Formats: sequence, structure tokens, C-alpha cells
Amino acid sequence: MKLHTVVVVLIALAACSKPAADNGSSPAAPGGASGAVASTSQPAGSACDRKLLTAADLSAVMTGPITVGPLPGDPQSCKFESSGETFGVTVSLRPGQGDLTVRTVLSGGENVAATPLAGVGDKAAWTPELHEINATKNNLLCDIQAPGDSGATQQALGALCNKIFAAAGA
Repeated sequence: MKLHTVVVVLIALAACSKPAADNGSSPAAPGGASGAVASTSQPAGSACDRKLLTAADLSAVMTGPITVGPLPGDPQSCKFESSGETFGVTVSLRPGQGDLTVRTVLSGGENVAATPLAGVGDKAAWTPELHEINATKNNLLCDIQAPGDSGATQQALGALCNKIFAAAGA
């Protein structure tokens, strides 16, 4: 009988040591805000690390030689810069955050005016004051910021998000 008890205890311990299944709850995001659970179907890394966008793709919104680099402190973002321009373009790709982010931006949750942008992902928001697009497809967030006098249009930035979505299989 003691052997049976030991076996039951070992089985129970083994079951308890397995990772918990995703129950749909949202863990606290950095800064204490509640965020959506990141999709496990999307690989980690920025759009640049994954080669979803290249310097050549940014030639529609930037001039001169374009360099690509990480955004310090944010492994899901990268920055495109050109020595001939005073601005850079930041691209962030956040699995599991798209739907909530776009809904928040369009409802005024960012405290700046935003308008819907048709033809980009499942749903997109354009924020002219920030020169930023937030788009979602299958809950994958594409956030592109081209501040300053970049001349980047909402259509050009939207096309970049659509390219990311297609390349990511979203």
C-alpha cells in the first residue's frame, strides 16, 4: 500500500510541475497595465530581426542610405535612420496586442485624435499629430511612427504594415 501512495504522490508532483495552460487571462503588462496575452503563434523578435521589413522597404518614406538598428530596451521594435534626415522611423511588432491597441487609439484612449484607416490589416488607426499608424491583423499589432517632417503618408505607412502582416503570415 505504501508503494501505491508513493506512486500517486509522484504522479501528482509531475502534474503540478507542468506549465499552466493558457486560460485566456491577461497578465499584467510592464508598468502595471493589464495587457493581452501574447500570441504564441508569432515568433519573437522585431520586424527587422525577422527581415519582415528592410531598408529598401523604407525608401518610399526616407531618402539617402538607410540604416536599421534595434530600439534599446524594446526587443519588439527597431528603428530605421538616414544620415540625410532629422527623423527616424520606428517599427514595433507586438503579438497579442493589436485588437486592444487599435480599439484604444480609436476611442481616444491615447488623448490624441485618431481616425480609422481603411485597407490596412483587419483594422487600423491613423494619428496625424504623432504621425503614427496602429494596425491589427489577427491580433498582431503593427505600430509605425514616422514623426517630424518625414513626409510619410498614412497610405505609405499602411502599406508597410500590410507588408509585415503578409510576411508574418498574420
